[in-house]
Amino acid sequence: MVKKVSLALLGGGYWGSKLASEYIKLQKERGNEEFTFFGVVDPDKERLSKVGNMLNLPSSMLYSKVEKCLNDQDVTAIHIATPSETHYNLAYQVLNKNKHVLLEKPMAMNSRDAFKLARLAEKKGQILLVGHIFRFNAALTRAKEILEKSAIGKINYLRLSWLDELKPIPNRDIIFDLLPHPIDIVNYLTDEWPSSIYAQSISYTRPAERQREDMAFIVAEMPDRTSAQITLSWIQPGIKERTVIVTGSEATMSIDTLTQGVQVFNSEGREEVKVDKNNTIKSMVCHFLKCILGSENPSNSSLVGAMTVSILSAARRSLSEKRGLAILE
Repeated sequence: MVKKVSLALLGGGYWGSKLASEYIKLQKERGNEEFTFFGVVDPDKERLSKVGNMLNLPSSMLYSKVEKCLNDQDVTAIHIATPSETHYNLAYQVLNKNKHVLLEKPMAMNSRDAFKLARLAEKKGQILLVGHIFRFNAALTRAKEILEKSAIGKINYLRLSWLDELKPIPNRDIIFDLLPHPIDIVNYLTDEWPSSIYAQSISYTRPAERQREDMAFIVAEMPDRTSAQITLSWIQPGIKERTVIVTGSEATMSIDTLTQGVQVFNSEGREEVKVDKNNTIKSMVCHFLKCILGSENPSNSSLVGAMTVSILSAARRSLSEKRGLAILE
């Protein structure tokens, strides 16, 4: 069993800098005997210098080549926060070096590669977690507790809105970029995966470009006649939404994952549910550490990540074929 974790972070962009900040704090809290932050790896030297200056990291913790941490036997874990299309190849290399991995979503660009990574981690005996960070959101954790007590009755349907305003980014696919979190949340809250899916999309800013939709609507049919309706958008000015509405036979629950607020509505009125708000990034990276040290079992496992990718792939096919697709029976 591992007694000390030394972790390297691949990727020094916007998200990588946030992760690095949390790992620096974690080292101060845990002490060098249990956890050390090895440093940041990014081939873009300008970006690497920027994150170094932002977090006051010495040059000895900044690396432009991944081989440095791959070949260092003292590095026991690697967090991969690079562009989605690089996830599979990097994770494959890291697992083959017998290191534990926290891989940002989506874990791969197709389900075949995703399940190959899950199987490789199993063969190697390594922890492979996927960055489904909303599993660590205090509001969703509280909502799951409410659902497990059947406090709103049988779930009839869920509505999830993942809306924002973002500048068009080359080669970014709205399905693989925004849909992973809503799909994972549906599974987290219901313990079920969609049995069929139907997707529609449209591009307002880049209509001539294939797979460059600005918004999409997804209907996922779940077992027991439950359904999930998901709206994705990069073109909603001024209002960022990350909301989940769960409608049950007895009440409706509203979850705002940004403010970490939960409300329950029924015929008698509205109840504000108490939520102990948390830092979801810290909760996720601490969970990774605890899984490596053997004190917790994975919540955001590689199987969860691989199943999510299979749903994304089905949604992508539904768009191209303009029809609903069966996934599981």
